[in-house]
Amino acid sequence: MRRTEVIIFISAVVISLLIGLSSLLPAEIYSSAIWHIFWIAIAVALIFSLIIIARKTYNAKRTTLMGRLWRNLTALIMHFSFLCMIAGGFCNSLFSRHGTLHLLPSQTTDSFISANGKLEKLPSAVTLLSFAPEYYPGMNFPKDFKSELQTANGDTIHISMNHIGKLGDYRFYQTSYDDFGGTVLTVTYDPIGIAVTYTGFLLFAISGVVWLWGIYWRSRLKKKVSMACILLGCLCPATMDASAIPAVDTNMADSLSSRQVLFNGETVSFAKFSDRLTYKLTGKGSVSGLSPEAFIASLIKYKEEWSKVPFIKVKSKALREALSVEGKYAAIANLYDESGDYIPQRLYKGGSGPLDKDILSLDEKVALLIDLWKGELFTPLMPDSDKLRSDFSIKSEIFYYHLNPLRIVFICSILSVALILLSLFFKINIRLFPFIAAIALGGTIAYAWLWYISGSVPLTNTGDIMEFVGVCMILLSGVMAWRKESRLLVALGMGSASFLLLVALLGMKDPVLSPVMPVLASPWLSVHVSLVMLSYAILGFTLPVAISAIVLPAQRKELVSLALTLLAPGVFLLGMGIITGAMWANVSWGRYWAWDPKETWSLVTLLLYSIPLHKYFKLQRLPLFCSIYLILAFSSVIMTYFGVNLLPSLHAYN
Repeated sequence: MRRTEVIIFISAVVISLLIGLSSLLPAEIYSSAIWHIFWIAIAVALIFSLIIIARKTYNAKRTTLMGRLWRNLTALIMHFSFLCMIAGGFCNSLFSRHGTLHLLPSQTTDSFISANGKLEKLPSAVTLLSFAPEYYPGMNFPKDFKSELQTANGDTIHISMNHIGKLGDYRFYQTSYDDFGGTVLTVTYDPIGIAVTYTGFLLFAISGVVWLWGIYWRSRLKKKVSMACILLGCLCPATMDASAIPAVDTNMADSLSSRQVLFNGETVSFAKFSDRLTYKLTGKGSVSGLSPEAFIASLIKYKEEWSKVPFIKVKSKALREALSVEGKYAAIANLYDESGDYIPQRLYKGGSGPLDKDILSLDEKVALLIDLWKGELFTPLMPDSDKLRSDFSIKSEIFYYHLNPLRIVFICSILSVALILLSLFFKINIRLFPFIAAIALGGTIAYAWLWYISGSVPLTNTGDIMEFVGVCMILLSGVMAWRKESRLLVALGMGSASFLLLVALLGMKDPVLSPVMPVLASPWLSVHVSLVMLSYAILGFTLPVAISAIVLPAQRKELVSLALTLLAPGVFLLGMGIITGAMWANVSWGRYWAWDPKETWSLVTLLLYSIPLHKYFKLQRLPLFCSIYLILAFSSVIMTYFGVNLLPSLHAYN
């Protein structure tokens, strides 16, 4: 690259990293003059880019004016979309109004308290007609919070989580409540900022679709790639001795499978309930030959006997030593001393101790077990209950958990990798597409099956997300097999998918059994998470390709070309994921961007991966440098997905 290109390239990387480092500073930085000047400079740079693109369009030769416009229209629209988003942020900070409205039952007011503590007038007086939390059936865990306001002219405004109440250009969001039946609402007024920002969102989506169309329907992927190493570890399950525990009658346990129970506010089969709880308590799918249904039934019936058997899995070696537990399993009797005091409570240091996280994990299992023994963990449904599901859905659910199709897809994907590598070693020419297509079809059916029996898109925990991304990787590998790309590339894709499915299978050993928080009960969840995780899958795929480019210099140029081609959909999908996340936040909290560490680092990831795609730098001419850059850029993905857990963030899932 020329000196000017080097300076601009380094400046772009430094700007991206400065945005990420801002998440380590106090929140006041985002309202400071320095921060505003920083983004004004970026906006000026975008305007400069628009001028350059326009000049190149006008001065281009050998094409008609319309041809020149069409060729550069995508770049113009995309740059302008970013400018609109920045302008929308400035409009929000300059012209918007934000505040809080606290209303008691039947209370009427025509004003709210602004963010700076002053009273601001509403366009109409409002009265709180009612506020009520909506709970999951059979539980005291809230599913939603609903408020009803009445305006001065008699109109009713309905407000709940993920549902905005509107009064003219003023928007009301359900935020909190008090102990006296009152509601706490967030009030925003930002018609200009939202209009400008959402215009930027729309332009980005349009330009991105046109951009991908030009890449994938008027050009072809390069056909040669190289080798990558796939390392998978095998876990050896520990054993537990429960041979002395009396088992329940097998026929009775089998008959319990199809019984419908209310668990976490959902109607599920006893088979699913038992399967999830058995994995949660023991980390295994069966206990001493007992099926999950037989184990849970025996656990309920023979409480005293089971209290002395070590079956509760304790992952932390340090915690096991502190509890004087031998092996990986503890009995409930091991957790109490002679005076009946709960030993882990004495070890807990209020969240700052080295064992605190492991103690909380153990506490969750103990709480589930105690609720089970108290008869409060689930509620059997009577035959005439209106909460019963159809027989077909229950049988489908039982069959799913007995068959475990995810494990079958994982095994097939591993076998496909072995088959491809053997065909390469022995130089056997085989058709990969039918085999990979069959696995992709099986993975899609398995995920759709889980979606059907869950009643919602399964994207609320790590295991489900990894399964989704793994299936996407299999589909991507199928496309490459269909296009007759290198068999090593297909093996690389299937190996990556196998690893993700392995993570999903391991996640099944510690399932999430708590109900979904109200803010997550939104259709935006599936859209946002699907786009982001699919983008991470594609961007993650560039990592082994870049490593291969360094290891095999003879094929470096073609590998880098492939990596840059994969960046296009990855960057676009990540951008759309950020946009849908911002729109979801605006629906839930009344702000589409709050500089939360997760938001900040997802933006950094988008910027870092966008830089190599810029035609100005022509990084395909520097394949070694580009490979190193892509390897280093992947650290932003790691920071976005894992690193934010170390920072105070709404997205820190500790």
